[in-house]
Amino acid sequence: MKNRKIKGEAKSVMLPNGQEVVYCERGAEHEEVMIMGAFYFHTAMPMIESLSERFHVYGVVMRISGESDQKNADGTVHWGNTWGKEMYEFAQVMGIKKFHYLGKCHSTVPGWWLVKNHPELLIDFCSFYMAPHLKPQTANEWFDTLEKKGPWALMSKAMRKKSGIFKKMIELASLGKAAKQLDASVGKYASSPELVWDSLEECEADLRQLDVPVYFLFGSEDIVFHDHYDSTMYAKEIVRGAKFTILPGERHLLELDCPERVAEEAFAFIDEVKNK
Repeated sequence: MKNRKIKGEAKSVMLPNGQEVVYCERGAEHEEVMIMGAFYFHTAMPMIESLSERFHVYGVVMRISGESDQKNADGTVHWGNTWGKEMYEFAQVMGIKKFHYLGKCHSTVPGWWLVKNHPELLIDFCSFYMAPHLKPQTANEWFDTLEKKGPWALMSKAMRKKSGIFKKMIELASLGKAAKQLDASVGKYASSPELVWDSLEECEADLRQLDVPVYFLFGSEDIVFHDHYDSTMYAKEIVRGAKFTILPGERHLLELDCPERVAEEAFAFIDEVKNK
């Protein structure tokens, strides 16, 4: 089937909550499974293809509108819990017992939900470009640039290769209305993995006693890394046994600038976990 949120062949599956989840699948010849979430899979597809050289990869679309049984006390949708629960239910429906999870930026959120609620499913977790935020925000360059200078200026800061700006714009154009169907609260949850916990204190307590191997990867010139510098470095210290790497000169959208390198980092980490 075809779906605007995925470049190339797409599939779908119905979850127990009645929601249809769209996904792509690559590397089915491999036994080991890796799941990756995202709002859509266009410019991320080269990274999916690289990861599928070693793993059976499912790219699961995180929906950004509609009803959910995961609600806050005021009746609004808790999107962090929604994405996490639906990622869990996807694995259950597909018969996946154990898997590697890789998240980049917003798609780390369901990974942290799984760490909190179903760690037994995770072999390991690549939490790329984002960590739970337990300290006040250090700066606000991402949103300041977007508001004052616009999306083109933001994209030029978010990636090293300028050709990627046009790829990103083509991606958004191909999505059409699907790129604009954004619930007002989605952004809040997409940038805050810590919100899958009831409090920052509970989040920190769990991070200090994790049994799931975690890998944090950032670019040294990533403005999101600098916007949340204090929280990121704090997570580095308190997440038990975490691996932490900063790639010199790289920016936020590594899946556009160096997808093969991102896959290589994931492979190396997974091999380290296996060899312990």
